[in-house]
Amino acid sequence: MNVLRIKSLISIMAGIGLLAGSLILPNAIAQDNSDGRYRPEGRTFARNAANLFDDRLFEARTYIAGTDVAEFASATIFYPLTLSFDRPNGAVVMSPGYRGTPEAYDWWGPMLASVGIITLIIETNTTEDNLEQRKNALIAGVELIKRENAEDSSPINNKLDESQIAIMGHSLGGGASLRAAAELGGDIKAVVPLTPYCCELGQSFEGDLNDVSVPTLIIATAEDTIAPPETHSRLLYDAINSSTDKVYLEFAEGSHNLPTNQGTDLQIQGTYVYAFLKANFTDDSKYADFINGDGEENFSSYETN
Repeated sequence: MNVLRIKSLISIMAGIGLLAGSLILPNAIAQDNSDGRYRPEGRTFARNAANLFDDRLFEARTYIAGTDVAEFASATIFYPLTLSFDRPNGAVVMSPGYRGTPEAYDWWGPMLASVGIITLIIETNTTEDNLEQRKNALIAGVELIKRENAEDSSPINNKLDESQIAIMGHSLGGGASLRAAAELGGDIKAVVPLTPYCCELGQSFEGDLNDVSVPTLIIATAEDTIAPPETHSRLLYDAINSSTDKVYLEFAEGSHNLPTNQGTDLQIQGTYVYAFLKANFTDDSKYADFINGDGEENFSSYETN
C-alpha cells in the first residue's frame, strides 16, 4: 500500500476522471437536493481512493438539516446511498474557517460520502463566529447527526454507526476542533485540524492540549502566511500529549486555503483523511499501514508517533 500509488492513480484518471461516472444522477429522494449542489471533483477523488484501497464506491446524496440548532445556522449533510442490509456508516462533522461557508468545502462531502463516510459541514451563525462558537458548533453538530440517525424521516435514519464519529475543521475551525475534541473525549474517534489557526484571532497559543486524547491528524503547509506552522499547526501538534496517537503532514507548497475548493493537492489530502478516519473507525490494518508508511514523497514534513 505505497503512497506513490496516489500519483499513479491521478495520472491514470486524469483523462477520464471528470467524465465517466463523476456526476450524480438527480434521483428523487426525500429532502435530497443533490442536483447541482456540489462539484464533481470530490467524486473523482473518491474513486481514486477506492481504487487505491480496493474499497466500495457509493452514490452520494446531500440534504440540509439543523436549521433549528442554536449553535449554528444549518448543516449540509452528505451521505452514501446504501442498501437496507448494509452496515451503518461512520461520520465526520466539519467546521469552516473564519469567513468560510459550506460551499467553499463542498468537494469534501462527495469525496468522503462516496467512500462511505457521512459528512456534515456546518454553516456557522455568522461567518465571523469565533473559536469558542465554532467549538460549540462542532459539539452541537455531533449531537445533530445522532438525532438525524434516530429520526424516522431523515435520509440517514439508522445509517450511522454512533461509535464511529470524528470531527474536522479548517483554520479557526481547525483550532476549534481540537478544543471540541478535548471536551468530547471518548464520544468521538478522531479529530482532523486542517491548516488550523491555534486560538482566538489575534491571540497566541498558551498552555497545552493534554486533554486531547483521541487520534489526531494535522494537515499544514509550509507556505501558510495566515497561520504559519511554527506558531499554529506545529505548535498545536507538539502541545498534544505524546501518549495520544497523532500525525503531522506538512506540504511544502500551498496557501492557508489548502483544504478549500481552490486549494492544491486535494486528492492527496482527501486520501490521507479518508485513510486516517477509516484507520480509527475500523480494525482494518491497510489504512493504518498507509498512514504509517513513507510519506516523504508528498510532504516536506511527515511525522507520526
